[in-house]
Amino acid sequence: METLAIVGLGNPGFEYSETRHNVGFMVVDFLHSSFNFPKWTKKPSYDLSFKKILGRDIYLVKPTTYMNLSGIGVKNFLTDYSFDLHNILVVHDDLDLEVGRIRIKYDGKDGGHKGIRSIVIETGSQEFYRLRIGIDKPSSKEEVVEYVLSNFTSQEKEVIDKIIKLSPNILMTILEEGWEKAQNLYNRKCII
Repeated sequence: METLAIVGLGNPGFEYSETRHNVGFMVVDFLHSSFNFPKWTKKPSYDLSFKKILGRDIYLVKPTTYMNLSGIGVKNFLTDYSFDLHNILVVHDDLDLEVGRIRIKYDGKDGGHKGIRSIVIETGSQEFYRLRIGIDKPSSKEEVVEYVLSNFTSQEKEVIDKIIKLSPNILMTILEEGWEKAQNLYNRKCII
């Protein structure tokens, strides 16, 4: 792998910054500061930062549309930089995983996630990597919208912060040892 784009999904605006749905932004922001990426460059539908790590071109991307239109920013990034969809890792929240669980996955359906659905629709493909971060499910289906747009409890936030702080290790494992090693190492892990 010569190049990798890490795309964090979330909603723009301060009022959403600490919500469950914005965990993708949280991870990308932490990677940005941990690896001393340069200042964000503002594009019409996404923010971008670029740095070489271990001799590889690493892009951090945050779509600036609302979650259900994330695919617009991703498609524009892919077009602007002639980037291959297979070389992106999309970081997003996942209702089907409990808080403390993560999954690195390639390909597959959107699992009901509207940001992932938008990327699949806009790019015409579901063949890209995802880092799914568990946020658990609300008690009833009717509460999903309110749930994903609510903040983590203090106990959940402690666990999510540990996962966010683990993200540089996940990136380095991918770069140094490959996707399969990262999947084997982190997909079984429960962060408590």
